[in-house]
Formats: sequence, structure tokens, C-alpha cells
Amino acid sequence: MQKELEVKVLNIDVDIVVEKLKKLSAKFLKIEHQKNYHIQSTKLNIIPNGSYLRIRELLDEDENVLSSEITYKENIKNEKLRENNEFNVNISDTKTMIKILKFLGYDCVDVAQKKRISFEFLNSRIDIDSWDKDFYPFSYMEIETKDFENVYEILDLLNIDRENISLKSIKQLQDELKE
Repeated sequence: MQKELEVKVLNIDVDIVVEKLKKLSAKFLKIEHQKNYHIQSTKLNIIPNGSYLRIRELLDEDENVLSSEITYKENIKNEKLRENNEFNVNISDTKTMIKILKFLGYDCVDVAQKKRISFEFLNSRIDIDSWDKDFYPFSYMEIETKDFENVYEILDLLNIDRENISLKSIKQLQDELKE
């Protein structure tokens, strides 16, 4: 299990944020192409709001699967940061794992791809996520940190308004758009 402390920062312009991070000498880590399977059930109601089950495949440029893992993110109530206990297991066969989950009652699978650009800056990891437009049309930044004060310092250096901070999951953001 990993402990994850993060915030999402909404209303960003990817190109501007990336350029500012480069100018601030943030350490570029990588660009990932991911296929995410968000797994839910229409029969079972055992995953608490804010927590979720997901399979993530990392893809190469030709969309071949490089690795795959199933993750349960258990959301922990925290007023300042989105806090999760993250349970990850590597899997070798996504399709069979999805079939097993369907047998267990997890019959609703939303599939979407995203591009993630990652940096390390001020003892924090910064991920800039851009999903398929029909899944979630707006890019956002995640700041994963151990100290909440780093979040404010990073936002100030990037000249981003603190009101853009969100503690919502991607599912909660999607639901907000539907309303």
C-alpha cells in the first residue's frame, strides 16, 4: 500500500504550465500514454464515494501495452489534500481481469485514454493530465506532495489562483459536468 496526498488544479493551460515549469528548472520525468479502465457495479454498492477501482495500462507510441496494474484507491477524509491509500497489483492480462471482475458483479467499465506529462519540483510530483475529450474535456494538473505548503508555493510560482484547487476524483469531476 502507498499513501498518496494530492490536489488537482483545474483551469490550466497545459502549454503555459509546462513552459513555466521548464523555466523554473523543474525536473522533467516522462510522458506517459495510459489506457484507464474505471470499474464500477450497477449491482453492488460497496465502494465508498470518492474511492474507486481502476485498471491502468501504460502504452507505447503504437499503443502496445507495456505494463498493466489494478488499483483500489481508498479515499481518506482530509480537508486540505486528497488523501488515498493506494493498493496496486501488477497484472498480465487486462481482458481476463475484467472478466473476473464482471463475474464478481463489477459490470460497468468505462475506458478512456490520457496523456500524462510528469515533473518533479519542490519535493513534489506534478502530473499534467489530458484525457480523451469525451471522457473529460479539460486538462488539469495534479500535485502530489508530502507537505501542503508546497502546493501553495508551487501555485504561487506558476502564478495559478489557489481557487483552482480541487480535492475531487475524476469521477466526481465528470459527474459535476453532467449536472
